[in-house]
Amino acid sequence: MDIDRISYIFGSFTRRRQSNEGGSLSKRRSVEPLRLSHERSRSSPLNTKRSLPSLRPKSVMGSSFEDVRFKCSLCKNQFVEPRVLPCLHTFCLKCLEDLEKNHFSAWYNDDDSDGVKSSSSQSRKTSSNGSGGSGNSGYVSDKQEDRPTRGICCPSCGTRAEVPRGGVRFFPPNYSVQHQMVLATLNSKSTHLLCDLCTTDVTATSRCMDCAITFCHQCEELHARQKSASMHEILTLDDAREKGITKIRRQIMCMFHPEMELVLFCSTCYQVVCRECVSASHKSHLSEPVSRVAKSHIISLRMAADKAKALIEKSAMDTSVLNATSKRIEADCCKIQCEVEKFIEDYIKSIEEHKSNLLDQIRQIRDEKMQQIIQEKLRLQKKIKNARDIAYFLDDLLSQGSDVEVLSFIKPVINKIEACDNLEPSPELKYSDSIQFLPEEAVKDSKHVFDIYGVLTTQSVSAEHCQINTKDLQNLRVGKKVSVTLESRDNKDNPLERGGEFVTAEIRYSDAGVSRSLIVNVIDKRDGTYGISFVPDVAGKLALIIKVKGEHIQGSPFPITVRSLKPHHGTFHCCSFCSSGGSKEASCGCEGKMPGGYKGCGHGHEGHPGRRHWSCCGNVVEHSECGKSNSHYQFTL
Repeated sequence: MDIDRISYIFGSFTRRRQSNEGGSLSKRRSVEPLRLSHERSRSSPLNTKRSLPSLRPKSVMGSSFEDVRFKCSLCKNQFVEPRVLPCLHTFCLKCLEDLEKNHFSAWYNDDDSDGVKSSSSQSRKTSSNGSGGSGNSGYVSDKQEDRPTRGICCPSCGTRAEVPRGGVRFFPPNYSVQHQMVLATLNSKSTHLLCDLCTTDVTATSRCMDCAITFCHQCEELHARQKSASMHEILTLDDAREKGITKIRRQIMCMFHPEMELVLFCSTCYQVVCRECVSASHKSHLSEPVSRVAKSHIISLRMAADKAKALIEKSAMDTSVLNATSKRIEADCCKIQCEVEKFIEDYIKSIEEHKSNLLDQIRQIRDEKMQQIIQEKLRLQKKIKNARDIAYFLDDLLSQGSDVEVLSFIKPVINKIEACDNLEPSPELKYSDSIQFLPEEAVKDSKHVFDIYGVLTTQSVSAEHCQINTKDLQNLRVGKKVSVTLESRDNKDNPLERGGEFVTAEIRYSDAGVSRSLIVNVIDKRDGTYGISFVPDVAGKLALIIKVKGEHIQGSPFPITVRSLKPHHGTFHCCSFCSSGGSKEASCGCEGKMPGGYKGCGHGHEGHPGRRHWSCCGNVVEHSECGKSNSHYQFTL
């Protein structure tokens, strides 16, 4: 009896080969209904004889799925040959073929969105199924420099995906979905299962839980009498379904060598390959058995899944904070609007224009803040969606997939994670939700004949909280410019984000009982900080007075001491040897010494600062203050 080996996506079984290729009426009709397999099922020897329109395993008949996980988001029907795009979204092969036919595009540069050129399927040559590609991952990795890249956009997320040379059918199948669909079918009591071994339509009555094969009564007896199956658990279909069928035969065959099983992992290309692929297109690459490398990659993928789940929780919490902030801003704006309207009602008709301006400002502030909230929420929602897609996909893959199936998605999962910023959580939210109406503030540059009061601001300056860095007021010298920065703050000690405050500063000092003042320059930087600068003209003790809106800031007045510059009494030279004409007695403030009895420094010798410097103190800055206490010349001639 001749035996054909029929390979499906999750396993294989054997049956007697038909002597007549044309087939008789008694030949299995169960091969014709829709099958839940992918292109690797063409590894069957029968496929060399005729093309089977059937896409459903022969033991699965008349099953329907209501679970949304088993439905394509494009056609809204049960998945048929589900394929996974590089963005990890899954669609039916037929849907992707229609998408490729009607909406594919070509581009020459991935980074140039203007380079995308839409086209129709009639304007391009169709590539054969056996050419191109990057291996059994189903994704394109090697590009031709002189030809554009063909691609489609994912209907779910809009991510651009390169189409393999062989077409969309060379995208990898979704093993997890197919596995779950087959198991759901096998466990459904409404599914009519046929014997996996008989060549005619014989109803199955039992199942071997170890071999994952269904039998009719006669085949069950034959199987039970086999010595190798003496310890196998054989149950009736009802008992097997009640216990739960969780195992099916899973054997993944190579796309390009259908007779070969995928047993090796190419660490160079991150692809699962067969032995023929290794000897052909992966000859010089590092390849290892799947069982050896699977564990480390599964651990990494599981960590990535956990990281994605943590990101989902963090982003969800941030979204809740943003929602609460949005409501608070809305309430505050409504409150301020009421205050503005009440204040404006007391004015005469001539200030109605001012009222309109204030309301416009409120709307602008609300729009700006709400727009910031909306943008932040959209960014977080995108992070949530990407992280959820990764987490759900990896959960299914890791819980349902075999080592080969898991490793088949290493490269697209890594690319997806990298596209999502390595699943790093968002930084702490930074936003300003404060808004105030200041009725006592006068409107500047008012066109009215009378003073108009009432301005809007998101912050209110508090002089007692404003501060400067007092370190900038140390070691002051006559004639040298002094610059300090005033940081304005509100009553919550938060920095102000705007300028426009009335800031004054002056220097006061006394000399023999005569008081005089020095004008200080104040520059508004329009970001909440103010530059204060002055040049002391005499030495002595002074006081820096800084006021905001007529009130002293924190620490004002600031006592400062100005000293005269100490002049240098040496020579600004390159080294003692050169400046003294080679004298051994010449010394230098840098404390460098030349060997051979020289007391001073020399180029390249120990202690030399490596540049020109003062001989009195060793300072390398020419226009600087001398740091030496004594003032005698250091050379001994």
